[in-house]
Amino acid sequence: MSDDIDRISLTLPSAMVERLDGIVDDWEYASRSEAIRDSLRDFFADYEWETAGDEQHHGTIVIVHDHHVSGIADDLQTIQHEMADAITSVQHIHLSHDTCMETLVVEGAAGDITELANRLRALGGVQQVKVVLVGQ
Repeated sequence: MSDDIDRISLTLPSAMVERLDGIVDDWEYASRSEAIRDSLRDFFADYEWETAGDEQHHGTIVIVHDHHVSGIADDLQTIQHEMADAITSVQHIHLSHDTCMETLVVEGAAGDITELANRLRALGGVQQVKVVLVGQ
């Protein structure tokens, strides 16, 4: 075992172990340890997001909306222009005749990304907003 890896013990209920083993098999992880390391990276990113002040964060905001709602495209674009400092890229996809999805790649302070997501959530016609932040 490498010097930069520590071995720890983890106690879990049997049902969690069975579920973990199923995920390890389904997602083709090399081991339970690799699956748990992957999960911990998400856990750490969430913690950093919630506890960091003005540190830079990177991630995406996914917006699903009804494109037939009057003015929704203009409203989305206005907010994106007003908060352009936090947005590095935008992708627009037509999911169906009625529904579109936009993916915003974001970078900035937690407060700015939260403000952007909340402004998007408040728009009529927006059905879902999902924020995904990644660690550096």
